[in-house]
Amino acid sequence: MKRVLLLVAFIAMVGVNFTSAQCIGGNRYKTPLFGYDSVMNIKYGQNVTATSSLVQDLKLDIYLPANDTFQKRPLVFFTHGGSFVTGTKADGDVVYLCKEFAKRGYVCVSQDYRIGMEEFNTQSAARAVWRAMQDARAAIRFMKANAATYKIDTNMIIYGGSSAGGFTALHAAFLDQPNEVLPLIDTSEYTGVGSTGLGNFRGTTNNLPNSSDGIKAVVNLCGAIGDTAWIQAKDKNVVVINMHGTADKTVPYGTAVIKLLNIIPLLEVDGSYSIHKHLDKNRHENYFYTYCGTDHVPYAGLTVTHKAWMDTTIRFVSKYLYEKVLKCGNSDIIVRSVVDSNDCPITGINTELIAESFKLYPNPSNNEVTLEHNFNGPSECSIYNVNGQKVASIRLKENTNKVEISGLADGMYVVKLVHNSQTYLQKLIIHK
Repeated sequence: MKRVLLLVAFIAMVGVNFTSAQCIGGNRYKTPLFGYDSVMNIKYGQNVTATSSLVQDLKLDIYLPANDTFQKRPLVFFTHGGSFVTGTKADGDVVYLCKEFAKRGYVCVSQDYRIGMEEFNTQSAARAVWRAMQDARAAIRFMKANAATYKIDTNMIIYGGSSAGGFTALHAAFLDQPNEVLPLIDTSEYTGVGSTGLGNFRGTTNNLPNSSDGIKAVVNLCGAIGDTAWIQAKDKNVVVINMHGTADKTVPYGTAVIKLLNIIPLLEVDGSYSIHKHLDKNRHENYFYTYCGTDHVPYAGLTVTHKAWMDTTIRFVSKYLYEKVLKCGNSDIIVRSVVDSNDCPITGINTELIAESFKLYPNPSNNEVTLEHNFNGPSECSIYNVNGQKVASIRLKENTNKVEISGLADGMYVVKLVHNSQTYLQKLIIHK
């Protein structure tokens, strides 16, 4: 009996010491306690671009709690969106999240990944997701290799992202078996001009020896996965945090065909609600919040409503990272958990239709296109080709603007308008 009591006491002591090592008490990981430092434009690898043999350097930014003496901090990625054709690691929503979580004691990363599609079709969309997944895994390997420099706990890696970054997070965490290869993916090695090979799950963005496995949790903000069946019993150690809007017209709340610019059908995907139902059915630990009545990424912007949704996002993610991933006990963070569209009030937040806010005509165009919007004040506009390369930048000073496009080649483009940090996208076809 004495031996049993001694064993119980020993186990209890080990448990207390382990908890103390990861969870030091106080408000760390719950509320902002620090300023933040940043280390910018660190090259973590390189790889060929979406449509050429040209090599692209891939970089990331690191945000750290300032004047922090803790030696092993959790690592959180917040990866940008942009439909895999636009976006950078400097996008406002992911930078804000990185700064806020660094202030709470996490080491945070915003990374670039290869964007662009060979064409706007199913195969090119699948290939874009594959490249992003490979680059995410390369960034994880890089951070593991530099864990001592940035004081990272390599057993506590959390990968999150917004929109396409949410896609990237889910596929980096769960796509790892031969039978899960996305349709139309050539997993042979890239051999040069004309090669369609993308390489295997690991990719060749860097050749660091560290494993990119071991993601402890996924934070999926308005993203989706190609098939919930890819989240299997072997993956149950990965906690999943999903947040998604019921009126999302860019990435489906449930299961549907995703359309680029709400026009071009690409892939059938399972959105956050479908993921949540699949995980619940299989008793896989997950936490889900429904943004009632909202369109895509409702936290991305500078209006009062955007800021309110960003506050909700930070509180929800903070709560479940603290309580269920770090396992530091009750966080006392109050946020109402909305897990189903049926839990939403009858009237939600009204969202503005992109088609009514931003128009361009004629479309197709040849030498000149008219860009029209109904916002007050100037807006920034950029035009991207199918490789994700910015080919034109325009400052729109009026509500109706004529833009010269005679210097652009025939083809399909994405026109991106930014006003008050909110992004609007339209497709443009140039045909002369």
